[in-house]
Amino acid sequence: MQNRLSNDQSKEPTQAQIDLALLFKTELHVGSLPFYKQSAKRSALNLTYEIDRVVHSRSFMSPLSWRAIMLFALSEGKTVNVQRMDRPGRYQHVFPRTLMRRLYWHARPNADFPPVARLYDPNGQSVMLLTRSRFCGHAVDALHNLADGMPVFQPLWIADIMALRPMLGIDLVHDETFTAAFPITAYIKAAAKTGRIVEELELFSLPLVGNVPRLAIPPSSEIIRRIFEQECRENPALSNLRDRSIYGDYSPT
Repeated sequence: MQNRLSNDQSKEPTQAQIDLALLFKTELHVGSLPFYKQSAKRSALNLTYEIDRVVHSRSFMSPLSWRAIMLFALSEGKTVNVQRMDRPGRYQHVFPRTLMRRLYWHARPNADFPPVARLYDPNGQSVMLLTRSRFCGHAVDALHNLADGMPVFQPLWIADIMALRPMLGIDLVHDETFTAAFPITAYIKAAAKTGRIVEELELFSLPLVGNVPRLAIPPSSEIIRRIFEQECRENPALSNLRDRSIYGDYSPT
């Protein structure tokens, strides 16, 4: 979980730089608003983590706070290890080591693997299909329906996923019965055609050939864009990634 972000513009961007650019170019929306603007917050996200083996315990009321800590720590080449997110044991239950290893194994260019896991809210309609990890295991790619029920495919900070329960009451749990035979691009095409995340059996009957429009990616907020532009000035290699999208790491859809 350690990575140093290079300043050399002549070099090819590292995977950490690509991941960072993608994470800063999109924003998690819950309903019609960005997550960090939600007014119905219930409680803070409790975090215990190590930065270069120094343990910190903090509570965050805004998802933006954790992003700033991650950005500064990893850009300086420090090691970040998360021990706890939210309630004791919940982080390890939602993202166990076996799942993280599978997500890491899928983190390769032009990979079109079946989704690794399905998270859902037993008390609501929220669904999330996870495909791969990003940014030293601190983020994942997900197809989800949190934005007004419409499907979105984007990279997400794991801290944002974990914060949905304490802040908004969206308690995502593992679907222990989920198995996927189709690649993630099939789910993405089906979501684009139907406007929802379809079940595995439904994929057998959906016509997914031909030119299917890509799912819209929610833009980042103004404050996140300003942070990203500042990073581009200090880290010129990032400026070459302004037009990069999540689809660049998957087989053509």
